Amino acid sequence: MRAFLLLLMPILSAVTVTAAHAGEAKSLEIARAEATTLIMVDDPACHYCRRWNREVGGGYGRTAEGRAAPLKRVGRDSKALAEFAPVVYTPTFILVRGGREVGRITGYPGQLYFWEELSQLMSSAGITTKG
Repeated sequence: MRAFLLLLMPILSAVTVTAAHAGEAKSLEIARAEATTLIMVDDPACHYCRRWNREVGGGYGRTAEGRAAPLKRVGRDSKALAEFAPVVYTPTFILVRGGREVGRITGYPGQLYFWEELSQLMSSAGITTKG
C-alpha cells in the first residue's frame, strides 16, 4: 500500500492553484516566534487541500504532532513565504523550527502518507511528539 501511495504522489500532488489568505503575514510572524510550526500552504479551490481539511485538519491540533508543531495556514502566493523555497503545489506543508524550514511535504495523497511523512520529518528534525 505504501509503495502504491508513493507512486501516486507525483500525480496526486500536481494540483496547481493560487490564492491569497488574510492574516498570513501575522501567521508567519507567529510561526517564527514559536519553536516549531507546521505551515500549510493551501488554496480554497484546491481539492486536495479540502480533502486534507476533512480527513486530518479538524483533529490535527489534538494530536501529539499538532501539539508539537501547531498548524498555521497561508496562501501559495503569500509574500510571507519569500524566505522559504518556492511552493509549486498545494497543499504543501512546511515544517519550521526556530524560523527555519526543516522539511516539507508536497501534496496530499491521503492520511497514511501524510502521517508517515510528518512523523519522519519530525523525527529527522529531532522534534518529539510525546504527550
